[in-house]
Amino acid sequence: MWLTRRVSTARRALEICQAEQRDLRRLLRLTAGDLRAPAIGLLGRAAHVAPPLGASLLGVCRDLLDIAEALQDQTEEPAMQRTLRVEDVPLGRLVEFVVAQVAGQLGPGRRAWRVDPALGEVVLRGDRRALHQVLLRLLGSAVLATGEGDGIAISGMRREAGWALVIEDEGTGLAVPHIDGMGLETRGLGVGLALVRSLLRAHGGSLTFESTALVGTRAVLEFPDGCVEMPATQLGSAPRFGVAGVLTGVPAGMPAGIKVD
Repeated sequence: MWLTRRVSTARRALEICQAEQRDLRRLLRLTAGDLRAPAIGLLGRAAHVAPPLGASLLGVCRDLLDIAEALQDQTEEPAMQRTLRVEDVPLGRLVEFVVAQVAGQLGPGRRAWRVDPALGEVVLRGDRRALHQVLLRLLGSAVLATGEGDGIAISGMRREAGWALVIEDEGTGLAVPHIDGMGLETRGLGVGLALVRSLLRAHGGSLTFESTALVGTRAVLEFPDGCVEMPATQLGSAPRFGVAGVLTGVPAGMPAGIKVD
């Protein structure tokens, strides 16, 4: 009887602890979102402020995004405990949703968004919420690396053992060793590369970067064939910043059918 009571008491204590942990993660997730949105909005306004104040505002944006991503990272389950809720995710609509989200937060700031319309025919088998986080962080990184009116292109291409989503920007061309280190977090970019890689690995995929100074950066998100469904006509590699479906500023409304927790 004594042992049974002790086990029961310990079990209740564990349940209380787990409930408090879930509440804390939810609070941190909400706080991260509350910080991220105004930080990106401030970034959009910094481009319209003369130096040196404009440069100071940009530094504040980077710091706020660092804090937001650090808080968001604390809400994620450890990789060994992460369970994917796999479903069919229409990639084109998810990309449009995240572009609208980031562009809307930029306020008066503008980027020349170019989304390959062929992505509308691609369906990924994966965790919608995890894929949303991956896109949100990488597009946020592209926004921070670019200036007013610069282009950000999103397209798809076949790879030797699967398919890849490609995000290219006309930014500063950050050095590849800096952004593509061995799972290192990237200071000032608002993107936790370690978490992004972890989420992609959970889908059997990977993340690599190519970068040229003063030209721009290309992020390649590779997925195995088993995660990708598309028409028999395979997607090819769209020309750099030459794809159709140009979006400049905030797209009109959110795409239907996408729900993001």
